[in-house]
Amino acid sequence: MLNVEPGEYYSIVDKLFASRIVEAVEPLGASVERIDAKIRPEGRVLFLSFEVEVVQHSLAGIVDMETVIQGIVEKLIQEANSSFGKLYGVAFALESLKVREEVPRAHKRGEVKLVISGPPELEDALRRLGRGLMITLKDWGVSLSSITVTTDLVTPKIVSVVLRLTEKKSEAEKETLREAVETKARVYARTLLPEDLSIQVKVLDPSDRNIAQVMRRAREIEKEVEMLTKDEEIRKLMEALGKSPSP
Repeated sequence: MLNVEPGEYYSIVDKLFASRIVEAVEPLGASVERIDAKIRPEGRVLFLSFEVEVVQHSLAGIVDMETVIQGIVEKLIQEANSSFGKLYGVAFALESLKVREEVPRAHKRGEVKLVISGPPELEDALRRLGRGLMITLKDWGVSLSSITVTTDLVTPKIVSVVLRLTEKKSEAEKETLREAVETKARVYARTLLPEDLSIQVKVLDPSDRNIAQVMRRAREIEKEVEMLTKDEEIRKLMEALGKSPSP
């Protein structure tokens, strides 16, 4: 869940920061349950304050999430300043960051955790997709700790399915499983999701802790900036603040 104050900055915070924080902590065996963000404009600087609620699962107690998320946010601010900020002549700065680590909810041994995130109108379909995959993977004898099914809250285009395995697998085994799950997910998606939504599957095991891989986003940032500049609400907001795109 993402809350942004003032609300008109929701799309900017979601696309440039919140969604990427969620993606970056997933390979560490954790999930972001809630992000509260505040933007304080002062001249041409947008000061950011974040409160992030995170739950560790497979690597609980091993990763210092506050340090990790601090590094992620600082990196994202650098990238936002060099792309969106440069375009509009503004700068983002981190004013405060608070990370709350919650204890994972107790569940029966062998039970797979299902995490869903998306627009309210798609939540039921995403949940049914996740449950269908849980049944399929159980039949295949695949041991999982969790399945995450998410899509963008504002402009959903890709449904991301992340499988967290309980045992380490070779890259070849994970790639074979990824292809099989992606094929199965597309079959479910035909009856559950709008046709314009594509499926993307990631398979992670306990050895997948590489933040750097998640943070290689240069091309993605270019696409995000292009989308943000075409967003009419964002254009009106930035123009109201006296910040039009640079030629």
